[in-house]
Amino acid sequence: YEANKSFQLDWATRKRKNPDKYFKFMNRYYYYDHRNLDFRAWWINRALEMLDNEHIDGVFVDGICATPNRRGYGKGYEQAYIETATELRERLPPGKLLIGNALKNGANNPLGGIGNIQHLQYLDGSYLERWYFTPKSIVKTMELMREALKEGRIVMLKAVPDERDAVPKWDEETSLEEVMQSPDMTMDERYALVERMIRYPLAIFLLIVEPHAYLSYCYGVNADPKNTRNGRAVFDCERFKELKRKLGKALGPYVKEDEDGEFVFSREFEFLKVWVDIESREVRLEEKSGG
Repeated sequence: YEANKSFQLDWATRKRKNPDKYFKFMNRYYYYDHRNLDFRAWWINRALEMLDNEHIDGVFVDGICATPNRRGYGKGYEQAYIETATELRERLPPGKLLIGNALKNGANNPLGGIGNIQHLQYLDGSYLERWYFTPKSIVKTMELMREALKEGRIVMLKAVPDERDAVPKWDEETSLEEVMQSPDMTMDERYALVERMIRYPLAIFLLIVEPHAYLSYCYGVNADPKNTRNGRAVFDCERFKELKRKLGKALGPYVKEDEDGEFVFSREFEFLKVWVDIESREVRLEEKSGG
């Protein structure tokens, strides 16, 4: 946030129908206007200055998936953003990464293309969130990830242990959120529940996993023990047996199991078979001999 000290208000995006007002994220942060060339130079230079730090591997650009939705900004906003990001790509130091929150199963527009896949022309990869609302949207997300991986891009699928639609169905009277935040739970009980929740997003991930594919299973990026909300934000994934199963080589891509249902998919590995019903969120992880 130090960079914002030199940000100029003239670079913020004004509302088209009320130019005295500015667009703000969460009613706190100004939205940048990439159509302003002075702002564009400032934005790119701030990113490049940060990359001078040898401990920083690259730049993450959030909100790319929303650029087509800035209708109130006026014409040319998405094109201007793409021009800014492309210039940053061209000036990026060798070995540094440019990752974005780009791929989105519901996106379909002339510049970004279906699922925003065209943004991968200048990105090394994409982070994916909020991918799980309907079976059809999940299938589309799987297709997008598979296409990105074929092109050698990085994909990082995000899942949160108590994000209602991204975990196995929860039928108990007490909400999952309340259970997870209960101060009465022991650490062993908490780990057992968090591991139980990983099966569904893990199965989706295993359907598409290839080199450069990653699963982010956590509550957030803040690992400070003082900000864990009863210990829920920080856990050791090494304790999860589900993540230690032996896979071996993939024996092919995922396949649709039409006989089992419209949204049932499976994939074979050398030592494991993954079967998942996306609609019911039922998962089978069947170990094979030698696994």
